[in-house]
Amino acid sequence: MFNRKILIVTTSAALASACASAPAPRPETTQVVQVREETAEELFSKGVDAMKTEDWEAAKAAFAKAVERDPKLANAHFDLGVVAEKQGDLAGAEAAYKAALAADPAHRGALLNIGQVLRFRGAFAEAASLYEKALEANEFDVDYLNNLAVLYRLEKRYDDAVGALRKLLSRTPKNPDAYKNLGLVYLDQGNYRLAEFVLAEARRLDEKDAGVFNNLGLIALHNGERRQALGLFSKAVELDPNCYSCRMNVGAVALAFRDYTAAHTMFSKAGEIEPNAFQAHLQDGFALQGSKKAKEAAEAFERALKLRAGQPDALYGLAELYYGPLADLNHSKELFNQYLATGDAAKRELAQQRLQMIDMKIQMGQKAAEQEEQKPAMRKSSGGNTDLGDMDFIPDAADDGGEPSGEAEAPATEEPAAPVAGEGDAAAP
Repeated sequence: MFNRKILIVTTSAALASACASAPAPRPETTQVVQVREETAEELFSKGVDAMKTEDWEAAKAAFAKAVERDPKLANAHFDLGVVAEKQGDLAGAEAAYKAALAADPAHRGALLNIGQVLRFRGAFAEAASLYEKALEANEFDVDYLNNLAVLYRLEKRYDDAVGALRKLLSRTPKNPDAYKNLGLVYLDQGNYRLAEFVLAEARRLDEKDAGVFNNLGLIALHNGERRQALGLFSKAVELDPNCYSCRMNVGAVALAFRDYTAAHTMFSKAGEIEPNAFQAHLQDGFALQGSKKAKEAAEAFERALKLRAGQPDALYGLAELYYGPLADLNHSKELFNQYLATGDAAKRELAQQRLQMIDMKIQMGQKAAEQEEQKPAMRKSSGGNTDLGDMDFIPDAADDGGEPSGEAEAPATEEPAAPVAGEGDAAAP
């Protein structure tokens, strides 16, 4: 039944001005207009239509109104989470998926996607716990087991990952995603021959699976065959242009070959495919830095830090930019100090050296300012002579032992730090 609001519209007749004596005014009339409110289901449908055209703001508004009308409408909460992910709002997505689960504890899409959000945040153990609990109701669920195996692998719990995948294959022996994930586990363990054997089975099951070629490329990369790896990664992108990990790996090889333009093309597209994966923005920052596009590189590193606060490589790359081409020594110092609390031992030493140089440069800048203040008095005492020679000289910032200024290059990653759909795990659409 539709809810209705009563809208009161009041009108009155105009007075005739031609008469000598005005007639008695007519009584006011009341017109009743009925306005029908949209139901929660209608608003939900409107939101779905907006999602089809990628009008995320309209979709968000429609779903928000739908859950106001009916807080138990789990699918509206779920789609609010999907929209939040598309807009790069992981916190909002997590809250929406949790609301969907509160409305429907068995909502499959919300369970799968909240696990993915937790993985993006690096909360692998929490996500694994979520899937383990979900498997209590159905211990052979294919999607939960595949996702759980990915998380176990990221935690380096390789035996548990293999156990989950073998359990899956015992009931679903023709699941190519399971073989792809199993191949990645063996690859991480350095058992390349077994990884290749398992991936060959995945390819037999689906010859057009981009993830299979992507993972075979990883094996070639581990064997030092970069050009072969690039061919396999490129084939994967050809098969699936929206394969995030495939584009990341093409970009990584391009970065290793110092083809910064090609690397940027791949990383920026990967960032569009998975806007919440910090690795795409991080690697894009290094590609842009290699292209000497300092401002754009800084923006990419900032996007990575927004998604993963305190991420060491992003902090170091950004600190180098402000040390060099962006020329903000105080901000560079702040970033290097943040890096010291999180970075690896080798680069901590480099960061310490940079901080010493920054302090020296800041002191030299202060000394130059003091000299500038003294100039009027010195000119007066010298009879107006303005040729002060070396008094105006500030030592060049490049006199730091020959290290390049403002340019840091990260080694090419062989695969994204967090595997995504296409390597075997599944997320709800």
